[in-house]
Amino acid sequence: MTKTINKLIFVDDDKIQHMINRKNLLRIKSDIELFFFENPYEALDWLKTNEADLLVLDVNMPEMKGWDFLEELAKIGNNIRVKMLTSSMDPMDVAISEKYEQVTGFLVKPLQNGVLIELLGLEA
Repeated sequence: MTKTINKLIFVDDDKIQHMINRKNLLRIKSDIELFFFENPYEALDWLKTNEADLLVLDVNMPEMKGWDFLEELAKIGNNIRVKMLTSSMDPMDVAISEKYEQVTGFLVKPLQNGVLIELLGLEA
């Protein structure tokens, strides 16, 4: 049984995806706490003093790649579970992800409602 997600953080440079995901997630689970960051450095600062149940992390961002973000996350001692977010499933990304224990899978943009329901640990 998957743990129900009550507090979710997104780190992705795509503002439009943030709006769509916020709207869809709140429609599915109106009491969820959502935190969206376009800037990975701001997200890292937030994660130094805050906790969430799950982090959805974009693989390719202009300021910092998702893999670099994971390295920085380890430096601050945060072991949050992570789903990597990508617009294309590159087999190399999957291979790289295997060296990070906290990465529990990949999500492909745009996130469909069925994927969001599963992500939140709710029954479809």
